[in-house]
Amino acid sequence: MKTIPPCRPTGASSANNLRGRSRLIGFTLGCLGLVWWGIAPLQGQPVIQDNFDSYGTVSDMVAAGWRLSALNPALVTTTFPASGQGKALRLQANPVPNTAPAVGMWYRTNEYTEFFVAVDLVDWPGTDKNQAMVVFGHLTDANTGTIPPNLNPATAQGVICNYDASQYGENPTDRRQGQFQINVVNAGFATRTLAVAEVTFEPGRSYRITFSGRAGRYVAKAYDHHDLTRPLVVLEAEDYSFSSGACGFLGFSRQGTVGTVDATWDNFYCGPSDPNTAPEPALAHPVPGTPQVISRNPTNRFTNFHPASQGIRFTASTLSDNAINAAATRLYLNGQDVSAALQPLPANGPTLTFATAPGTLQPNQVYAARIELQDVSGTRRSTNTFWFDTFSETILETPPFKTVECEDYNYDSGQAQTEPIPLSGWKSDGSKVNGDGVGYLDLVGTPGVDYFDNRTSPEGGWNDYRFWDAVGTSTGNQDISDLTRAIRDPLPPELIRSKYAAVGLQEYVVARTEPGEWLNYTRTFVSTNYLVYLRVGSFGATEAELGRVTSDPTQPDQTVVPLGRFSIPNNLMHIHYTYVPLMDGDRPARVALGGRETLRLTMRGTPGQDNRKVYLNYLLFVPVPALPQPVSLDIRRQGDQVLLSWPDGPWRLQSSPTLDPSAWTDVTQGISQQGDRRQFSTVPEGTRFYRLVAP
Repeated sequence: MKTIPPCRPTGASSANNLRGRSRLIGFTLGCLGLVWWGIAPLQGQPVIQDNFDSYGTVSDMVAAGWRLSALNPALVTTTFPASGQGKALRLQANPVPNTAPAVGMWYRTNEYTEFFVAVDLVDWPGTDKNQAMVVFGHLTDANTGTIPPNLNPATAQGVICNYDASQYGENPTDRRQGQFQINVVNAGFATRTLAVAEVTFEPGRSYRITFSGRAGRYVAKAYDHHDLTRPLVVLEAEDYSFSSGACGFLGFSRQGTVGTVDATWDNFYCGPSDPNTAPEPALAHPVPGTPQVISRNPTNRFTNFHPASQGIRFTASTLSDNAINAAATRLYLNGQDVSAALQPLPANGPTLTFATAPGTLQPNQVYAARIELQDVSGTRRSTNTFWFDTFSETILETPPFKTVECEDYNYDSGQAQTEPIPLSGWKSDGSKVNGDGVGYLDLVGTPGVDYFDNRTSPEGGWNDYRFWDAVGTSTGNQDISDLTRAIRDPLPPELIRSKYAAVGLQEYVVARTEPGEWLNYTRTFVSTNYLVYLRVGSFGATEAELGRVTSDPTQPDQTVVPLGRFSIPNNLMHIHYTYVPLMDGDRPARVALGGRETLRLTMRGTPGQDNRKVYLNYLLFVPVPALPQPVSLDIRRQGDQVLLSWPDGPWRLQSSPTLDPSAWTDVTQGISQQGDRRQFSTVPEGTRFYRLVAP
């Protein structure tokens, strides 16, 4: 008698490949000689596009083929507010009092086996409302397996891509961060999560969500309209619960039977395949003919160590015959209009490439950049934003520059290692680099002296670097879990500095922070003045403070003098790192340091709401000259002109028609030298303000 071997999925050679999820792509039933490769697409699956511009009432929308699914239609309100050049759809819903959550869903009754659905999330109340904004596919009724015209949301089933605006609640002490997910949904709103990413969308701008399903494989992507060159996040999953169904979108309150729904949508698309005409990984703007940046250098939206000599280069396209107005293109760096550096300008056309002139970027600077585009009619516009710096890894290690790794805080009651501090850590194969007192790996800090943490013991899975301390330390991926990525997978190479990569280490960070927690760092500084930056990843805005310990750092109850604050923005994800400057009020702080100093980094913000928002990478100290003593700007009439003069020095004259901080520009023409003073004359015209700035 011949034994028939057991059947197994093809291409799945080990449990590690499965990542704990079903991967049944084309399995072979050898005993029956049957091969299953999914279900053939239904014939005549239509493409549906809707920008909601033609609707004034719900009846108009229903007449166009849409269907509303609600527990009680009287609890759902659909309106069509103005948005851009047209309208959007605002969906609001209230709960069934003390009985069921708020939910409202719009769907089409067309059935798809393979689907691609996309929609813009235009407006919502940020993290103040614990709601899920959902795009779905393969929707059917759990009782019948069909797509009825009056589907009850409580019996709906299918696969969804959802953005949860405030994953952990909307109460005053709840964490205020979002999540992007793929879920299987069954009757009674029961969900099974297939993939998840920690991400918090920033209210005030649109995000495009795309979701596709084909032969059991689902892909969800989120794009920020302010950067369509590549997706903000991609999730992949496999599941074979459903093979066909309808598409649409919905809002669902996750706040029990007391929460409400409020979200605004636009530019819906549904069809059997992806219609994207932009070159990968870019996404075409949902309004056809809109000029957009399709590629850019710096390539990554958050870039470390961009060479200043490369400048900025980008290609813009309408992906159509519509022409871009080249002369209307604007480039802003740190709020200043530097569009004049985009020379020579190309002629108007559908696809244009721009580059900055040599010298536009300066070395060892931090930049926030914004590109604005419009077509020749002036009616179609887009914005592209990105952040980068022009430091080099070499300069960061060259005194008087100083880098202080956030995970290398003091130990054993105020002790610190002699610089240069050796690298230490664990490789992915489990072997160790240094340690045992060489580098800070697993050195034990003293609570209340070297650090303060709200936890009183180490948190498993979050003590990768300082194993015995309550301070959270981490390496690798901790934010995305899907078919292709698991927690603790390696980070992308661009997030790992070469000194770590050379010895097989990843970057360590301080994580799981909460307001009020602090870390002490003792280092020796070259005596000079410094600008200070915090290299930090975030998925929510918060604050941190830097102070100088002026009492004995080996004892508790230390005295700390504040030096300034870091206003950390929402970078959307933990793995998006930027340099945040230390500020003294509304200007960058210049900190005088010299010799052996102990500094304290303290997390601020709102307890509960700001918990776990950031990953702290390192502090960077950049040497700068001391500020000159203030001088007076002398202004007087001279005939029909106004004469301005000031003492010679590092001062730059700026002018502005208003006191708006973003309106000031350098005066570069007409300045002359008169002895030990500089002067500028101009004909009075309207209102004009002048000031001196240094450097």
